[in-house]
Amino acid sequence: MKQFSSIILTFFIILSANLVFSQKKKISVYNPEYTHTLIEANRQKIVGNFETVRVLYEKCIEINPQSAVAYYELASYYIQQNNLDKAIFNAQKAISLSPKNIWYQALMGVLYKQTRQFSKATKIYKKLLQQAPTRIDFWYELAYLYMYTGKLNQAIKTFDKIEELFGLDESLCLEREKIYTYRKEYQKANNEIKKLIQSNPNEIRYLGMLAESYISQNKIEEAKQIYSQMLNLDSLNGLVNLSLADFYRIQQDLNKSFYHLRMAYKSPDIDVDTKIKMLITLTGYTQNNQMLSHEIDSLLAILTNVYPNNAKVLTLQADLLLRSNKPKEAYDKLYKITLLDASRYIIWEQMLMIEYTQSLWDSLYLHSNKAIEYFPDQTNLYYFKAIAAQQLSKLQEADEALNYAESLPIQNKDLETEIYALHGEILHALGKNQQSDQALEKVLQIDKNNKIVLNNYSYYLSLRSDSLDKAERMSLICIELEPNNPTFLDTYAWVLYKQNKLDKALEYIKKAYLLQKNNATIIEHYGDILYKTGNIEQALEMWNEAYKTGKGSIYLEQKIIQKKLIE
Repeated sequence: MKQFSSIILTFFIILSANLVFSQKKKISVYNPEYTHTLIEANRQKIVGNFETVRVLYEKCIEINPQSAVAYYELASYYIQQNNLDKAIFNAQKAISLSPKNIWYQALMGVLYKQTRQFSKATKIYKKLLQQAPTRIDFWYELAYLYMYTGKLNQAIKTFDKIEELFGLDESLCLEREKIYTYRKEYQKANNEIKKLIQSNPNEIRYLGMLAESYISQNKIEEAKQIYSQMLNLDSLNGLVNLSLADFYRIQQDLNKSFYHLRMAYKSPDIDVDTKIKMLITLTGYTQNNQMLSHEIDSLLAILTNVYPNNAKVLTLQADLLLRSNKPKEAYDKLYKITLLDASRYIIWEQMLMIEYTQSLWDSLYLHSNKAIEYFPDQTNLYYFKAIAAQQLSKLQEADEALNYAESLPIQNKDLETEIYALHGEILHALGKNQQSDQALEKVLQIDKNNKIVLNNYSYYLSLRSDSLDKAERMSLICIELEPNNPTFLDTYAWVLYKQNKLDKALEYIKKAYLLQKNNATIIEHYGDILYKTGNIEQALEMWNEAYKTGKGSIYLEQKIIQKKLIE
């Protein structure tokens, strides 16, 4: 019903326009086709079919070449299309057909401004003001045009005329203040702000403007008096205290500066985002500055007190705690954030990373599963879940998690190698040797010198006496990369042992043992190799030592009891 009423109204407006703005002041004969086309054009404009609108207005002009309104609408269309030349052409046609229509002239003024034809625009607005002297927007446009063209005296006179006609206004005073400041007429600039203060003595914002103006003019005492006046009006005002904090910072009075900054942080006048941004900026200057570090702690404590359950504040706390190498304290904050706002992936990732580095396997398993509910397409989460599941002997779950991770796009090559390397370990533990080998081969395709994978792969092959020459080559690469790594030396010795290269195996296991005498696996392997080389007594000594040191193989105790090698 509203749309129908709008169409009827448009019909009467257009009909009136046709009758009034006829060629050579003759009264137009009513043309149903023209009227219908004009109404349809306006209807299409309402629904946003702008290309159809253009065609219809052009048709209006074909039917009635004296249609000022059609030219005006085409000018508006071309402005929207950013075709200003055609917009100007059509606006000029509209004005030529209807010279006294202020809307057409106002559009022309806008176009002249957009095309930087300021002189022509100025003439347009002067003419408009002769027709409509009470239009404050036209007065402002004229004043701004004078400013653009550097005619500052005329601009000031125009602003004065606006004040005379319409009374004092904030934007009016501030525009004049801007001009006076530019011309370094500081007293006049200050007077403009003082006018605002006189008009509203309790508006603290105007006092702040005056104080800032005094500071820019290096009138420090005058600024201090204004700030004192502001404090008398509202000592708890956050913006006032923030201004004072900056004022005293410039004066290098840091004690007073931080006092007012603390007051500002307690105030609701300043939004929490601004407070956080300021605090982040301050943290960049804390190196070797104990006073600043102490003040940051104070400000952070205020934020925590004022916004105890704000996720952004907790995030900042967690970040600062992590920077200070306090992961346990940071973890508490991160966990609280997930309870307040579970939609922030980075928070989950940071929390899971702490659980991983702190070996909190139960928590890592629980929270990685929870995070997957919110972010099912994040590969990292399945990796964390697989690690936790592996540590909790949930190998089948770990396998399933990594299978899903591998089905997702992995942009990070480091993560990709970690996933396949872990999968290789888990598949080996599940006895899926062929699949394990395939996973480890994928790692080596990406990173052929990945020491951990080369070592593990060669060790897995040696355990099942499979592809021992390949195992030896891979293990030797590890030795060449890290000749004093006891784990790599142990693996190489074990591969040699499996190849029955006993003298060489004994040489390398001895090196591994001398580098790490508290590793039960290395010591047990040393005993096995000694036994195979005929050193039975020494082998028994090593097996006993391995038993005392820690957990060896499932056969270790039987070897000691039966005093013979069991494989």
